[in-house]
Amino acid sequence: MRTPRYPLIALACFTAASALAQTDFRKATWGMTVAQVMATESKPPAEVRESNGETIVEYDSIKLAGLPGRAIYVFAKSKLARAKYFFEVEHADENVFIADFRAVEPLLRETYGKPASERAIWEDDAFQDEPKSYLDQDRASPANILPSDRFVGLSVSAGYLRLYTQWRTGRTKVLHALTGENYQITHQIEYRSVKWETLDREVRQPGTRQPQ
Repeated sequence: MRTPRYPLIALACFTAASALAQTDFRKATWGMTVAQVMATESKPPAEVRESNGETIVEYDSIKLAGLPGRAIYVFAKSKLARAKYFFEVEHADENVFIADFRAVEPLLRETYGKPASERAIWEDDAFQDEPKSYLDQDRASPANILPSDRFVGLSVSAGYLRLYTQWRTGRTKVLHALTGENYQITHQIEYRSVKWETLDREVRQPGTRQPQ
């Protein structure tokens, strides 16, 4: 009796569909061309620019966790190698940026699981009641930094405090960061392709390629 081939066909279709369903950033996968990535978005990009083998494609009016921002695709020699969400929010109370960071964290944890690392890095205790030695020990994780804590937002904006959470899968490195400089706060999530990371680095920093 001949075994029906239909189950094999169904399995092949399921495998193909699963491969197509896999995405790395929004609806795109690493290694896609600019044209392929643009086809995954529902509107034209706000900006496309090229420089020394790197192409950057930006989409504005994007929301994540209810926060407005931009989605940025970075191509190294026409291959999608890096991407990021760059949040564009203004707050009169700088501590609200801490609340924003904490609002995004559960979405990333739901997608990627437990972080590989999470750090609150204190460069200076100038705006804090506790000394740096205490902060480095007892407030060394983003989970220990609360919107209700005095002047933590100000510490971030001055560059005295940085919050980082990192994940790594077999395909992607993810860095969620809240940093500041000159009293301006930057909140972003950066995604890096594991496969194309070396190529991306070579394009951004010519001459850094390691010997084979």
